[in-house]
Amino acid sequence: MTDRTATLARLLAPLAWRSPARAARKLHAFALAEHGSMLDLRLAAARTPSPARAALYLRHADDEARHAQMFARRAQRFAGEARRPLALGPVQADSERLYEALGERDFLAFVHLGEDRARRQFEAYVAWFHEHGREQDAKLFETILVDERRHGEYTRALLGELAGDEAGAVRALRKAARWEFGRRWLRAGRYLAERVYLVTTLLLYILAAPLTLLIRLARPIRRGWIE
Repeated sequence: MTDRTATLARLLAPLAWRSPARAARKLHAFALAEHGSMLDLRLAAARTPSPARAALYLRHADDEARHAQMFARRAQRFAGEARRPLALGPVQADSERLYEALGERDFLAFVHLGEDRARRQFEAYVAWFHEHGREQDAKLFETILVDERRHGEYTRALLGELAGDEAGAVRALRKAARWEFGRRWLRAGRYLAERVYLVTTLLLYILAAPLTLLIRLARPIRRGWIE
């Protein structure tokens, strides 16, 4: 699964980064993801019974806030280079309250999976940027990767402690992967349902137009009193 993440990132890199507008949107999405992660980590720091883990979560949250700012600045730079004016919204995500929903062990498993996936994706982007002479973009992701690797290491270590042994940690990771798949499936379903609703409504409106015209021709509107 993890190898597919890197492979997919390299395959889609030419599309994701081919224009300033696309690059701006991609980086803005990364900024939003980092901001949302920061909120969840701060909540985890406030909820965990361990002061040591709280300190680690807060440091992680500070890193995510810094990453969000880095991505946002670069996104604005690309937005200014786009052919058409591109307005990016504020970098302000909502907390999903994942710690409360999952509990600390499964929350750590979920965070570790996300950090590992981001690391592999960013490593693929760095390689692609170097290949195409985009050193400034490569430098951005290389800087963030230093933190991503550290985040992956500490979350895996804490997960092992909370799970009790390696087998328990593996089970927690599998459970988190299943939960994340289900969440993505539901999100995709809602997104598709919204689009289908819009298209269906538009088609009904278009199809109803000739019918309305026929009704008016068959039964013209009469003005005044009808006796």
